[in-house]
Amino acid sequence: MFDTMKVARKIKQARAERNMTQMDLADAMGVSYQAVSNWERGNSMPDISKLEELCRVLELSIGELLGVESRETRAVEKMLTQEDAALTVEELSDIAPLLPPEQMKEQTRKNSEEKTAWNLEAIVEMAPFLDDDFLDEIVESMEVNSLGELKELAPFLREETLDRLVRKAPMEDLKGIAELLPFLEEETLDYLAKQCEGNVDPEMLENLAPFLSEEALDTLTMSCLRRGERKNLSKLYPFLGEDTLHEIARELMKRGDMKGLKEAAPFL
Repeated sequence: MFDTMKVARKIKQARAERNMTQMDLADAMGVSYQAVSNWERGNSMPDISKLEELCRVLELSIGELLGVESRETRAVEKMLTQEDAALTVEELSDIAPLLPPEQMKEQTRKNSEEKTAWNLEAIVEMAPFLDDDFLDEIVESMEVNSLGELKELAPFLREETLDRLVRKAPMEDLKGIAELLPFLEEETLDYLAKQCEGNVDPEMLENLAPFLSEEALDTLTMSCLRRGERKNLSKLYPFLGEDTLHEIARELMKRGDMKGLKEAAPFL
């Protein structure tokens, strides 16, 4: 990826050397004053369609603006000099911030036959710039060891895509699934609760608790109780229903666990 702050400083320096104001540069480029201001603050990069004109106005080469002989510069020059150029996954990842949405969509479609070559690191970098449909398509076609690997991508994926991935995942990947809980729909969370019954332990329930409905959490907690798994149940008390808490209290009384009863008392 580009060092946007280095590019920003280069634009500002070259503009100042030519005694141009930000408004002068904006007028010369046919863009808004705010666009130039954002370039020089490093908040955004000029679209690739504007780079040649920007270099002409500032009397710079592409290499001087973006970095001489950098991988990103070579990818930009390929786009500018080769008609219908199809970028590799790595090249596309490098120059994603420069491509307007439609051009980004066109390039990702050109690479659609290379889906198996897309690696997770590249997809995470490119996610903010990718067409939603294509991003979902790529992710659903990927092979991952655990759904937890998709945590960084989750904010960019549609809920229905995440829900499909979770429903297809083996329950053995419960820790990986737990990484995606904040992004899942309630219906899918309830589905997970049903699938987990008999398998989940109190430690895992602690991670699930803030996201599950009270009914689903009560069901899983009672399942733990029936299996004799009581360790760390106290951490679930703030999330449990009254009937489940009373059942836990009765169990604690049978065992004469006064310390446990004291922990449960504020929630009864």
